[in-house]
Amino acid sequence: MSISRRRIIQSLPALVCSAGLGMIGQAKGAQVFTMQATTSASDDLDIEWLTLLKQGTERASGGRIKVNVYPASQLGSTQTMIEGVVMGTLEIAVNASGTYEGLDPRFAALAVPGIIRSMTQGASVLTDADVRRRLGLIARDKDVEVITALTHSPVGIVSRRPITRLTDLKGMKIRVPGSALIIEQLKTLGASPVAMSLGEVLPAFQNGTIDGVYAGTTIFSALKYFDVAKNLTLLPETFIVIVALANSAFMKSLGSLEAVVRDQARKADITGAAWGEADVTKERGVWESNGGHTLTLPAADAKLYLDTVVPAALRHLTADARADYDALKAVSAKYS
Repeated sequence: MSISRRRIIQSLPALVCSAGLGMIGQAKGAQVFTMQATTSASDDLDIEWLTLLKQGTERASGGRIKVNVYPASQLGSTQTMIEGVVMGTLEIAVNASGTYEGLDPRFAALAVPGIIRSMTQGASVLTDADVRRRLGLIARDKDVEVITALTHSPVGIVSRRPITRLTDLKGMKIRVPGSALIIEQLKTLGASPVAMSLGEVLPAFQNGTIDGVYAGTTIFSALKYFDVAKNLTLLPETFIVIVALANSAFMKSLGSLEAVVRDQARKADITGAAWGEADVTKERGVWESNGGHTLTLPAADAKLYLDTVVPAALRHLTADARADYDALKAVSAKYS
């Protein structure tokens, strides 16, 4: 995804209402700031983290920062959210890391399998000080910055026909998020990936346009995919990472209150990581209590999966993204 000036201007009508409060509040010189924070998710870790940030920031700032949270793409598509944060008409957006690859290809490093091996280990990796510093530099030349990255959930594929071996993927039309890196990985496995936003997926799955859906496992039970198909195959050492992207100019405009937002983001990370891990367990129970089956690949196929998709992903990375991957991999080894 490339962000053009024309496309940004076209997105302004949808965002001007949400931006108005923040601009007016600052224009009056009352030292009251409004943060518009949004995500495409609902009842998910994205919203839990934003809610924790809202509560902590409003309390710690003594009401000088008001945070409005808009779930379920209420302020527009994922692309519109990103454009809004770049322009400063939105302050924070939280989405899967792969959706930001068009903004900066370095985000692709977070989608390479084998870095995160569990929810607990992933939390340690993404809160590591060296990783924090590195992620904080991504896309800074676009006037935005990463203020958090969290392990959202393991990745799986739900399909009508069970996937018990890697060879079962050959020829299957699998929905994927709009990540060129993930598309490349599935092509290498012989599947036919179809990029599709989450809102379009369920109807396409129901009518047979696609054979399976690639997503974080909590999505499947939350959206009742068990009414369409019962087979969920977990992909080895593959996890969704969500990223909170903030407008850099807004953060600087907060003055001394900038430290409040950053501190509350760190606190939300700790509580949010524990909530996210519990949510994965809870939603798997919901899946299985509704007749869903959770499948894992045999050990030989799991090794073949990593031996196949990791080199495919690394070939796709830019030089800077490869350096990020190498750093992430080294930190991952520390917490194994």
